[in-house]
Amino acid sequence: MNLLLLLIIFVLAAWVYRLREREESLRALIDKHQRERKAIFLFLNRLGERLTTSNIALEPALEIITEFIVEATNAEAGAAFLIEPQEQVLSAKVVKGMFPPLMPTTDYVLTKQKYLAERVKREKIPIGQSVIGEAAKEGIPILIGDASTDPRVPKTAFDYLTIKSIMVAPLRARGQISGVLAVVNKRDGSAFTEEDMDLLISLADQAASTVQLVKLYDEFAKKQRIEQELRVAHDFQQMLLPRECPSVPGFEIAAFSKPAQEVGGDYYDFFFVDEAKRYLGMVIADVSGKGIPGALIMSMVRSTLRAEARTSLSPREVLLRANELAYTDTKENVFITMTYGILDTRTRTFRFARAGHARDARHATQRERGIDVLQVVLGRAFNN
Repeated sequence: MNLLLLLIIFVLAAWVYRLREREESLRALIDKHQRERKAIFLFLNRLGERLTTSNIALEPALEIITEFIVEATNAEAGAAFLIEPQEQVLSAKVVKGMFPPLMPTTDYVLTKQKYLAERVKREKIPIGQSVIGEAAKEGIPILIGDASTDPRVPKTAFDYLTIKSIMVAPLRARGQISGVLAVVNKRDGSAFTEEDMDLLISLADQAASTVQLVKLYDEFAKKQRIEQELRVAHDFQQMLLPRECPSVPGFEIAAFSKPAQEVGGDYYDFFFVDEAKRYLGMVIADVSGKGIPGALIMSMVRSTLRAEARTSLSPREVLLRANELAYTDTKENVFITMTYGILDTRTRTFRFARAGHARDARHATQRERGIDVLQVVLGRAFNN
């Protein structure tokens, strides 16, 4: 009877002990989740405070992300790497603290923080190489408890500082990996733990969503800026075109231009080149470059041509002089094709010259003279 009672007491004691172990384990798990939730809440709060609509951009966002993750994991240093899709490499966009180069190198770098950070940012890490590239390729977090014995940490990294442990987590959003977050060495000298790794993973998930959101916002803002620039350039170009065609007795003059896109490079103009309004200058041109730069070039050409046209009744001479000015005042990759002609309203003759422009469609009723053709577009040097 006593033996049976002892056995029951032993079983009950073991059951109570297991319940207490289970309770402590669950409590620890709850505490861990609460710490992670608190860290995520603080992280989002930090982003909300410092990232406003006036400064939403990728680099400021990565600065906030890296700074917070270094603080939250109690690390000595950290870095945010992003994938450059065209080259299939990772490069550090932000470095906080004394973060070592994690690719083998023979270059000597001063161990001052700013020089070391510059060295890390210049580093191009192929996807799949080093602990950073491996995390990006496999899409898995990596915890290195003892960096001195891990082959993925190059020996040259120890030339800069003593590395004890490293944590790396991929930035994954919607199934796509955009980069990697990494931290090195705990401030208290101990190694990173699995609990630290879980915290970094949770923060990396939030950071990945933030990075994707900022990229989308940046693309949207860039698109808006382009659309605004196109609208301004379109309105500016419309201001440069004549509001109406000149009325000349005995002639019907009409013009129409509709660009295929918001802003085109087509340009036309009419102006009398003499006070008596006998000679009517006519221009058809195409300006290289679109948007506001193209509109500004068009404005420059318009002013130049109108000024030079008043000095000569030779379309060829006017285009030659206009070319000299355009060549001096524009960049190498800028050019203008043009047809410029002068209508003599008394003799009813039209004389014109082309500078690289497409041939004009014309209908000859009685006679037709030769046409001056300049074998070069405006804005280019050429031999006479």
